[in-house]
Amino acid sequence: MKNANGLFSISAPGPDRIRPEHLKNIPTTLENTLARPFTRYLSECKVPSQWKTSRTVLLYKKGDPQDIGSYRPICPLSVVHKLLLRVIPNRTERTLDEGQPCEQAGFRKEFSTIDHIHTVTSLIEVSREYKMPLCLTFIDLKKSFDAVEIEAVLEAISPFYDEITIDVRGGVRQGDAVSPKLLTATLEGVMRRLEWDKMGVRVDGRLLHHLRFADDIVLITPHLSRRAYAGRLRRRVWKDRSPTESNEDDVHEERRVPDAPFLLNGTTISECSSYVCLGREVNKMNHLAPELGRRKRAAWGAYKSIEDVVKRTKNTRLCAHLFNTTVLPALTYASETWAIRKQDENAVSVIERSVESVMLGQTRLTQVRAGIRSSTLRQESKIRDAVFAKLSKIRWAGHVMRLNDHRWTRVVSDRTPLNVKRTTGIPPTSWSDLFTKSFRELQ
Repeated sequence: MKNANGLFSISAPGPDRIRPEHLKNIPTTLENTLARPFTRYLSECKVPSQWKTSRTVLLYKKGDPQDIGSYRPICPLSVVHKLLLRVIPNRTERTLDEGQPCEQAGFRKEFSTIDHIHTVTSLIEVSREYKMPLCLTFIDLKKSFDAVEIEAVLEAISPFYDEITIDVRGGVRQGDAVSPKLLTATLEGVMRRLEWDKMGVRVDGRLLHHLRFADDIVLITPHLSRRAYAGRLRRRVWKDRSPTESNEDDVHEERRVPDAPFLLNGTTISECSSYVCLGREVNKMNHLAPELGRRKRAAWGAYKSIEDVVKRTKNTRLCAHLFNTTVLPALTYASETWAIRKQDENAVSVIERSVESVMLGQTRLTQVRAGIRSSTLRQESKIRDAVFAKLSKIRWAGHVMRLNDHRWTRVVSDRTPLNVKRTTGIPPTSWSDLFTKSFRELQ
């Protein structure tokens, strides 16, 4: 029952009211009772009729509560059905992942958002230092699970099945373990049909033309004339739908090239000086201050989620554990990719200490009047210091240097543009400055 152990215990039960805990605690002698019908379902390509339908529940995300786009559709499936759906990707995951390029980091083992955040920020860092042209087009496919064409799904996975007739109305269901793999396989099929030979930025002899994390896509070009690939990609994705049927995707552009209008299907694409890419704000100048402002708001928001528990309990260890596992991850998200300066370190420390003081029932005024030092409060709260983000960056650098699978995270880290001379003056702070300074101090 290895697959049952992977089910979330807090998952809601399906129509049959069976909970994940029921399957996790099933006796070993009854495992074959489930294995036999599962084997029959897979061999006959048939499942119980109850599993073919589901009730969609809308979960509020953010934004206007009156806007349907502010909700995420989830299908509460039968837990037994979910168990069967975990068996299928476990058998096909390796084959599907081997067919994915290093540009796709979504729903893959040993890949994360940090890989692509590091790649994008490194590209911006080098283009700024060497005054090289760079155009980034960010595409966020709206309702991607609902928008997937079934014909495209079957075409993408056709090498892996025999002749089968499958009756599916539309889209792939959110809530099961197979849908993410079907989505990425379909998107890979679309990407392979596009011509990338004249696209992208050359890095170490290879062309980096796009990055993908599930349905979040970044098109990378050095020239404005090559942005038309955004239109081609969009037409490929929505090839069987009219404009009135398809949701308008979010397309934003950030560039270090002269201004010029960019039209996509008659709509002017908005140019932005900054964009939130996979949870981290990136901008033309690669400045960290705007991102630290977002981290500050995220840290306070995380603290609000544990405030009631912190105020009611007197257990210092519990408070410290909640802070370290809730507030600090929100404060230091993607800190592995920060090109951090001393003043940025101080800003992060100030944010942490302000949240810490509120957690301990102190204000800056009462702390000064009582003559309490911040180090004393730290000993009392027993929370971890935010400077550990520097250690996270060191661990991440070691991870990047050990990579040998040709992913862009490692390639852009070693990049030095050829035949391009850096302009005079002090270069801006780079991601590797921390390590350069540390090595010099050791010599």
